[in-house]
Amino acid sequence: MARKGQKTKVASDKSEIVTAIPAACASEKAAVEFLEAMRGWDQQPCCPRCGDTAVYQMKDSKTGERNRRYLWRCRSCTKQYTVRIGTVFEDSRIPLQHWCYAFWAACASKKGVSALQIKRQTGVTYKSALFMMHRIRFAMAPTDGGPKLSGIVEADETYVGGKPRYRLPRIPEPFRNFTSNSETIRDRKTPVFAAVERGGQVRARVMPEVTALNLKAAIKEHIDLSSTLMTDEHPGYITVGKEFKGGHERIAHKNRVYVRGNVTTNTIESFFAILKRGINGTFHNVSRKHLQRYLDEFEFRYNHRNVDDGERLKACIKGAEGKRLMYREPVKA
Repeated sequence: MARKGQKTKVASDKSEIVTAIPAACASEKAAVEFLEAMRGWDQQPCCPRCGDTAVYQMKDSKTGERNRRYLWRCRSCTKQYTVRIGTVFEDSRIPLQHWCYAFWAACASKKGVSALQIKRQTGVTYKSALFMMHRIRFAMAPTDGGPKLSGIVEADETYVGGKPRYRLPRIPEPFRNFTSNSETIRDRKTPVFAAVERGGQVRARVMPEVTALNLKAAIKEHIDLSSTLMTDEHPGYITVGKEFKGGHERIAHKNRVYVRGNVTTNTIESFFAILKRGINGTFHNVSRKHLQRYLDEFEFRYNHRNVDDGERLKACIKGAEGKRLMYREPVKA
């Protein structure tokens, strides 16, 4: 607490984006202007339908104030539009000030924010908050999967999911095919593969099953074969590891060896630690159906860890352009 006559110190490293967030979360007009600025419309506005820059804001002829719906009009295609058009929040009736808060919370929280927290802070229903968060995760997802990882790349697999309430009894081998209670603890979890470039980006994907064939397909999809691959002692990496020009180094975790010179998988293990702490502590339960959305969220924050919260928020809003996510896919005629 500051003493009498002493000025309160304020962080000097806050960007203009960070300082503009409170107003954008409190006023619809400020939220519209904030999102327009994040999309670059304050410098060079363009029509999201035809891409023409011959556009203007629709204002009241008497007062000079902006239209109550904050409409724009394109002189080329004569279409009217708002900042919502061409984004994940198109056709959403949720106020944009709530969208700004949800975007900010998702980008600034290291382990994510739950839909229940958004519900409590904004007053929207849980169903609306959950769909908002899924749209934001969709905006965080890379459109093309991103460039392949190179250099020294660590790869590993893990299992995500809750533990059963009780440990299932051991069933004799001859009777396992004749009972429905032969499910193991690992069978209840979802396998996840991830690879990280040291000092670079990470890729995380849900896998149907951890097999040598699936691991090989995932590695060749996301890692350049000129790299040096580093994994644990899992036998599924042996065959694909021979194709790497930089070699394949393995670390024997079963022997309690975690670092051998430059050989380690601690970087990808750290990413898994943040992922599991977020799921266990923030979301508590994530279904297999939606797990990839949550992986995209954690992947986005990790890949933008070297920028401040404001730049991370701007990248997320820019990623929302050109994407739509609906409750149900439209039926094709």
